[in-house]
Amino acid sequence: MKNLLFKTEQFEKMALEVRRVLAEIGYAVDHPQVKELALKSGCHESAAGRILFSNSQIHDLREELLRQYPCSGQDPQLIHPKGELKVNIGNLTPKFYDYENGCPEGGNLRRFTEMVKFAHAEPRVKSITIPISRQDIAPEIEQLDSIVLMSRLTDKTIGAVDATVPEMIPFLAEMGLVLGHKPANFIGSCNCINPPLRLEYRTAETMLLKKKYHCRSMITPMPSIGGSGPADIRGTIILGTAEIVGGLILSMIIDPEAPLLGYIACNQVDMLTANGTSCTPQTVRVDAGVYQLMEYAFGGGTSVGGRSYINARRPGLQALFERMLKAVGYSALVDKGALSYSGTGNLDNGSMISPEQCLLDWEVMEGMGCLITEPEFDPNDDVFGRIRETVLLKNGNFLETEHTLQHFRDEMWNASYFQVQSDTASEKSILDRCHKEFLNRLDSYQQSEYPDDIRHALELILKNAK
Repeated sequence: MKNLLFKTEQFEKMALEVRRVLAEIGYAVDHPQVKELALKSGCHESAAGRILFSNSQIHDLREELLRQYPCSGQDPQLIHPKGELKVNIGNLTPKFYDYENGCPEGGNLRRFTEMVKFAHAEPRVKSITIPISRQDIAPEIEQLDSIVLMSRLTDKTIGAVDATVPEMIPFLAEMGLVLGHKPANFIGSCNCINPPLRLEYRTAETMLLKKKYHCRSMITPMPSIGGSGPADIRGTIILGTAEIVGGLILSMIIDPEAPLLGYIACNQVDMLTANGTSCTPQTVRVDAGVYQLMEYAFGGGTSVGGRSYINARRPGLQALFERMLKAVGYSALVDKGALSYSGTGNLDNGSMISPEQCLLDWEVMEGMGCLITEPEFDPNDDVFGRIRETVLLKNGNFLETEHTLQHFRDEMWNASYFQVQSDTASEKSILDRCHKEFLNRLDSYQQSEYPDDIRHALELILKNAK
C-alpha cells in the first residue's frame, strides 16, 4: 500500500484548486494553430489571452485515463527470480564528466564515440539511446547524424529518441522504420511544459508533427519549488497537477488517438546558492503528491520522472546518497514498497553523464536486486541431516563441510567496487577502480555495426534531411 501525503478532505480541496487554476488562470499557448484547435474544441480564452478549460473537459480526460490505465488492484511482486541486470543507457545529456581532469566538458564526437563503445562492450547494456548530445555539430541534424554513427559502432538495439528539433520528426520516423521500430515507438514521447502553465511553440509544434504517427503524449511539467512554482509543497503540487491535466487535454485535442501519460519531475531552488536541485525531500514529496492527486481525482495515468536526476556534479558517494534518498521516498509514497534505484551515470540534474558513475550505479542496482532475489531452495536437500551431522559429529564446523566447499558461491554476490575487505576503500580508490574499468571496456571494444543495407538507408535519410 502507498502512504498518502494528505487526508481525503485535503485531496478534495486540492482537486478543487486544480480545477480553479485551469478554469480561471489557464494555459498560455504560444502556437496559433494549437490555440485555434483548443478554442474550437470547447476551451475559452481569458482576457489575458490564455486558454481556459471546462469541468466537462477535465471529466472527459479522467474517463480516458481510467480507460487507458485500468486499476489492477494488485500490489507489486517484490521477490523475483535470479537473473542478470539489464539496463539501457542514454539520456541526451549535453556534458561529459572528464574523470582524469576532474571537470565537465561539452558533448563532442570523441566522447560520444567513447560512450557508445563503452555501452557496446558492457554486457549489462542491452539497448543504447543517444548517450551525449554533441555540441560540435548543427543541432538541426545532430540526432540523425548520431544515429548513423551509432549504427557504425554497435549492433545493439538503438532506442527511442526525443526530438530536440521538431522538423527532424519525420526523419526520425523513417530511421525508426529502418531500425525495425514502429515510428510511434521510436519517436520519443516527452512533451515538456514550460512552468508555470505554458505550452511554448516548439513543444506544440512537436506535438502537431507527432500526430501523424499517434505517438504517446507524455506531458512533463518540471516546476521549480520557489522558482517557477510556489515555495510550499502543496502549492507546487497543485501547479504541477494543473499542468499535467491541462497538457493532457491539449494532447487529446491535437490527437484524439494518442496514448496519454502524465510525468512529473520537479526541482527546487536553493535560496543560499541559487542552484537548482532535483533530489531533496521536498522534491520527492512534490512528485509523489502530484502522482497521488492525479490518482485520487483525475484518473491517474501519471508516473514520476527524473528518478535518476540528482544534484551531484561529480561521480561518487554523494551521487549514490542522493539517488538512494529518492529511491526510498518513491518506494514509500509511489511504488507500494517496491524499492527501485534508478541510475545510468547521470549527474548535475540530468545534464551530465559519467561512465564511472554508471558503473557505481549498476553496482548498487545489482546489489539491491540480489537483496530481493528468491533464495535457492532444493526440496531434495536434507538440511536437517546436514545440521545434525555437523553439530553433533563435527563440532559445529560448517566451514570444512563438503556442502560448504561445493556451494558457498551459489548465493553470494561479489561487489566489484564496494568490496568486502579488511580495510574500507576510500572514495577515490573506488572511483579509480571504476575509471580503470571504463578504460578496460574501451580497450575490449570490438568493432561492430548494423548490416550494410540498414546503414546505407540511414545515411540516405541523413542526406535528405541535410
